[in-house]
Amino acid sequence: MGLYDRQETLDLKTDKTICIVGCGGIGYWVAKLAAMSGMEEIYLFDPDTIDESNLNRLDLPINVIGRNKAEITKIAVNMIRSNCMVYSFPFKLKNHTFPRTDWLIDCTDKFKSQEDNYKIAKEYGSKYVKAGYNGENFSIHNKIAEWGDADDGYTITPSWVVPAVIVASFTVAKIMKYYDSEIATNIPLLFKEV
Repeated sequence: MGLYDRQETLDLKTDKTICIVGCGGIGYWVAKLAAMSGMEEIYLFDPDTIDESNLNRLDLPINVIGRNKAEITKIAVNMIRSNCMVYSFPFKLKNHTFPRTDWLIDCTDKFKSQEDNYKIAKEYGSKYVKAGYNGENFSIHNKIAEWGDADDGYTITPSWVVPAVIVASFTVAKIMKYYDSEIATNIPLLFKEV
């Protein structure tokens, strides 16, 4: 049995190219899950480095602290899918650096970055998706987040690996199968009392 035989009947669109902007909790997992699902071309943009607080939501060893998030995400993906073409860029996505992919997946925290990324996607005809969470609340939309401020301030929000992986999983499902769907909910609403 081949690597992807068991998902053949699901009609997943794995032949798309994706650009992930922000390789922290969500972006890191989107890259890994997309590659594990058979996507073969991924572009990663993030100027930030990994610090200790990131390790509560990334399956990485402590010795990666201080290294660029896009670079480490590329390494992590290629460890599990060496045939996946992954390109990492240790800087912010700009109009002139956009690789013109089918999808731009925005996993950034800053509202101004989301506005810029959305404009880039629209200019080049790429599909845009914003994936984000705050504690147990999350959303995956075809437009920029409805929270944030023009000053682009950064606020530390509650985060852990479970919401990051859930949001990443739904994001990969969206880009591979449920293209026009969006979701906004929180984790407790996904559970039913027994």
